[in-house]
Amino acid sequence: MAEQIVWRDGRTPQSARFGDIYFSPDDGAAESRYVFLDGIGAPDLWRDRPLTVLGETGFGTGLNFLLTWQAWRQTAARSARLHYLAVEGFPLSRDDLGRALAAFPALAAEAAALLAVWPLPHPGHHLLDLDGGRVRLHLLIGPVEAAMRGASARVDGWYLDGFAPSRNPDMWTPAVFAEVARLSAPGARLATFTAAGQVRRDLTAAGFALEKRPGFGIKRECLHGRLEHPPSAADPTPWFRRGAPAADGPVAILGGGIAGASLAAALRRAGRAAVVVGAGPVLARDGSGNPSALMKPRLTPDGHPYGRFHALAWLHALRLYDSLDAPVWRDGRGVLAAARDEAERTEQEKLVAALGWPEDDLRLVDAAEAERLSGCPTPRGGLWFGRAGCLHPQALCPALAEGTPVRLHTRVAGLERTAGGWLLRDPDGGAVMEAAAVVLALGAALPDLWPQADWPLGRSRGQITFLPASAAGPRRAVSFGGYLTAPFADEDGRLIHALGATYDRWRHRPEDWRPVRAADHDRTLALLREALPEAAARLAAEPLGGRAGLRCTIPDHLPLAGPVHDRPAFLAAFADLHHGRRADLYPPAPLHEGLYVLGALGSRGFQTAPLAAEVVAANIAGTPRPVDADVAAALHPARFDVRHLKHPPQRQARDRKGAQADRQ
Repeated sequence: MAEQIVWRDGRTPQSARFGDIYFSPDDGAAESRYVFLDGIGAPDLWRDRPLTVLGETGFGTGLNFLLTWQAWRQTAARSARLHYLAVEGFPLSRDDLGRALAAFPALAAEAAALLAVWPLPHPGHHLLDLDGGRVRLHLLIGPVEAAMRGASARVDGWYLDGFAPSRNPDMWTPAVFAEVARLSAPGARLATFTAAGQVRRDLTAAGFALEKRPGFGIKRECLHGRLEHPPSAADPTPWFRRGAPAADGPVAILGGGIAGASLAAALRRAGRAAVVVGAGPVLARDGSGNPSALMKPRLTPDGHPYGRFHALAWLHALRLYDSLDAPVWRDGRGVLAAARDEAERTEQEKLVAALGWPEDDLRLVDAAEAERLSGCPTPRGGLWFGRAGCLHPQALCPALAEGTPVRLHTRVAGLERTAGGWLLRDPDGGAVMEAAAVVLALGAALPDLWPQADWPLGRSRGQITFLPASAAGPRRAVSFGGYLTAPFADEDGRLIHALGATYDRWRHRPEDWRPVRAADHDRTLALLREALPEAAARLAAEPLGGRAGLRCTIPDHLPLAGPVHDRPAFLAAFADLHHGRRADLYPPAPLHEGLYVLGALGSRGFQTAPLAAEVVAANIAGTPRPVDADVAAALHPARFDVRHLKHPPQRQARDRKGAQADRQ
């Protein structure tokens, strides 16, 4: 929910919650430049840095950010990048943000760009790319201490700009300052408008050396300083460590599907050179090769890492896809998730209430409105996702990889660690290329290239059915356990619907999955008739063909995204993890430095790949982590070994026996 604003004299925004104004009514821009930019020593702070990371507590109207962006653009090198990490517990609505920033006409261009990407006020990390990707506003929405506790970054300069300590004391606690220090690079600079004695003492205790400066206008004093005594707190989860940034040099991305293309885009925004290496003749061929891909979120009403990841992955993917200058969407936005029974309808009601998203993004519709919106009769209505739709993978993946070299018809069969990185070898043992880092983004082929990781991966064959388009068919995509797309033109120019999809565990020879099967057409049609009988009757026609794909799956249905661990050394280092020893007694996790994985996307890769790719890219580039600690742990490639080590089979059996005894 957006923050409620009171407008003083019709022009100065004041928080209804805290009773404090967001900026000075006299000259807010001059005050911000003096207190914050001058306070951290800008522009000298970033003048010789290829990457500058700034942090802010209390984003508010974004005035500090816009002024910093403007000054950085005028003084930083053209190749430099700015990463601005800001925490905000109560974000403004887009309308209120625009009204507030209208007071600063000199920032009109920057304000318009910010308003164009302003996110829903959904808790968590939001990555907003500006200035052609050179500037990233990394907005953390949530309570300040919890949001910072889950973050991972090396911040070069801080603005502490929450409301006054007397009005919003939660922004000025020793725990918050401890997190500021933990997230700081050595020597990080800091500036704040307040000179309150308790704030000064608590920042000093956190390791900052501070100086008073004359305040701006009627304010007597303000503070600035730098981190002189970095904290030495132990990593609470050394088994999930990020690893050091990859060495300079090209990153080899193995795989040309949605995972590899998303990673190419993420690395390009991070300023890292990469090469996409694909075995096929084109991008988006095997698991990502359907001609129309349903893009609909997997949302849950709870706060577990699974649901948090999927919600933020959905919002991030939408921003990314909508920013591309290519026809990546099929005609007609909006997807109906039909309620198949009353129980599902009840769950949909709970979801809408829990998320509280705007109706344009998510709303409950009855049967009449569902048919009006989608053109598909549904007995119980369902959920309407207004910004969902169907993607065109053969346009999307090249658009994501644009600007990144692509090597097709290139199969990599082996990897060798070298003094400078990794050597990629072909099936005959010949050298393909050398790279500073390698990312395994191979889809269903992932288990073959790096089997020593022993991830619990599976393969699932899915088949879709093509039906002739009908004027009586749906105008928008509908999901119902399966899914039916709106009409689109296939590569032969025929107007068709895609009906899908089967989901079968595949244990046979690698290429046997490709032939399309009549029996699977019968299964998808039967599912449609059972769930949406009237819609099925309107589309009564023989299939025009279909397509099969092979997905890479994993038991917990979350991607593998992060550094690849050295499994034998890892198992030895954490062999007694089940004893519950303190984290600081363990060594850092042994990793294959420079080797990463982005895989196991299952059937939701188009939703999850962009944010999972950002997790991997942040590891490679050493930029702030784009998800919180719990979500990062849920995606970490070592998570299955950690679970096994914490709960080995004999302990699992003992726990089950104890639980049975308790029930008797």
